[in-house]
Amino acid sequence: MIDKFSSLDIHAFININMDKIKGSFIKKIYQVSPKIFLFNLYGQGEGKFPFYVDLSRVIAFYDPERPETPSQVTMVLRKSLSERRIVNVEQLNFDRVVKLTMHTGQEIIFELFREGNLIVTNSGKIEFVLSPREWRNRKLKVGEIYIPPSQNDPSSMSDEEVWGVLNQSKASLVQTLATRMNLGGEYSEELISRIGMEKSAMPPFEKVQTDKILEGIRSLMRESTLNKSYIYSEKRLFSPVEMKSIVSEVPIVFENFNKGLSHYILNFKPLDREKSPLERRIESQQRSIEEFRKIMEDENNKGKIIISNMPLINNLLSRIRRYEKEKALKFPLKMEGMDIDLADPAKKIVQIDLGGDRVELFYNKSPGENSSYHFDRSKEYRSKIEGALTAIQETQKMMNVKKVEKKKARSKQWFEIYHWFITSDGFLVIGGKDAKSNEKVVKKHMGDNDYYVHADIHGAPSTIVKAENGVKPSEKSLNEACAFALSFSRAWAAGMRSGSAYWVTPLQVSKTPESGEFISTGSWVIRGKRNYIFDLPLDLEVSTINYKGNDIPEIAPTGVIRKEEGKNIVRITPGDVKRNVIAREISKILGIGVEEIESILPPGSSQIIS
Repeated sequence: MIDKFSSLDIHAFININMDKIKGSFIKKIYQVSPKIFLFNLYGQGEGKFPFYVDLSRVIAFYDPERPETPSQVTMVLRKSLSERRIVNVEQLNFDRVVKLTMHTGQEIIFELFREGNLIVTNSGKIEFVLSPREWRNRKLKVGEIYIPPSQNDPSSMSDEEVWGVLNQSKASLVQTLATRMNLGGEYSEELISRIGMEKSAMPPFEKVQTDKILEGIRSLMRESTLNKSYIYSEKRLFSPVEMKSIVSEVPIVFENFNKGLSHYILNFKPLDREKSPLERRIESQQRSIEEFRKIMEDENNKGKIIISNMPLINNLLSRIRRYEKEKALKFPLKMEGMDIDLADPAKKIVQIDLGGDRVELFYNKSPGENSSYHFDRSKEYRSKIEGALTAIQETQKMMNVKKVEKKKARSKQWFEIYHWFITSDGFLVIGGKDAKSNEKVVKKHMGDNDYYVHADIHGAPSTIVKAENGVKPSEKSLNEACAFALSFSRAWAAGMRSGSAYWVTPLQVSKTPESGEFISTGSWVIRGKRNYIFDLPLDLEVSTINYKGNDIPEIAPTGVIRKEEGKNIVRITPGDVKRNVIAREISKILGIGVEEIESILPPGSSQIIS
């Protein structure tokens, strides 16, 4: 997964942990946040253990900080589910849906796609839903029968069914595997790489190819249950299988699925980023495809039912027309042991229950005309799906086109009034730009757990490394902060290639001078041992990070900015090209305004070296 569980991740979690969950009792339930729940479970031989459900992200055995006061939702769930024994845990239709079945017949259903949802049913009927929703063929409302999202389940599909899905698709192989087989993007690309096919391959496929694809899917599913996990830090990817298609990075390997998952949750927080309009457009188009596919399958099924029951339907419709002619037509009707309701008087449409399926029929048309109507409706929605897939491809092309254009002014973040960067370990570093901001950095922003950094040269900026939630910055982050402080000192304008800096704790930083001395604005007295770092290079990289939907230029010591596909990084050192000229060159490369680039560059001239 990248920030969100996929169907294969859920398949792995359930198969590895089924025995631990089955037979356990629900003790207490907590609502940690609007979309995060903690179920305290107790199992024979296991004792108490936490079952953590982030509806918008992941399920795991993870114990977060618990709220002291239970929410109203929590009280409802506790009353309904406390002390219930879990008799089964399963994944529905190889989808991102998990179902816990209680000994009472109740079911807890976690839908882990899109915004996520939590549903409680009793004998199949919904008695609680966190976020009520309604679609044409599916209603998540109290009192309704729960219907899971319809998806193909590759774990139970025959060779012929797989062949049908692949060859009836109008999309490329990677898109078909991701959506119709529910593998998701990362695992679809991994599968295609393993079997030696092309992502862009289009149907029809030969039987030998579909056999390879099906065996590849089953191989991934088997491998996912081996109780191992792999973390690819650069891609923020957690996987229960080795991603052999990723050759640029050696993963962190855990010989236990749950240990790797806990490590991922603790160290890879969800990215705080607003979706762009194009991303929201794609999500809307994907939701439309889901709905169109359900309607297409439903209409196709109705057409088949009518063909299978031609004699019976012909008899029923003939009798209805006769009653109408004799002015004796009244609804509901009871014929052949079936209830017939009037659905639309103007169009002369009735609803008939045929073997548990509700089918709409025009009683002024023949059975053949009725079946053709539903098949035509199915084809109409197939065309809509093809149109939506084409629209998604066009939107993705728009997202990939890089345009250098003047952008509207954005609201700046508080730290952008200073020199700043994010260390490779995720700590924020800020430094003053002048005497007043040097004063402000220390007085306003330096906390007890932070560190003060200063280059070993007069006139360097006061720089601090911010501790995150009480976690002390690492030695690596302190080294990077020292290199940063040195680069923004007079050493850069002087053309120096290396230098030294030191770090101290906040208790060593004082505004109280020795007797007879004076401390000017922006200057500080340092007492006690200084932790020096020598031979620091004056070498910086400029790129962008996405923060709340905006591309913000960032400058940091070389090696700090994470390299990603499609991301441009410009490396600079002290040189003889004026600051405004360098800013214009970097602006063209990154597609960021010249003013924004110039505001983050070190004082003095520079040169681009890569």
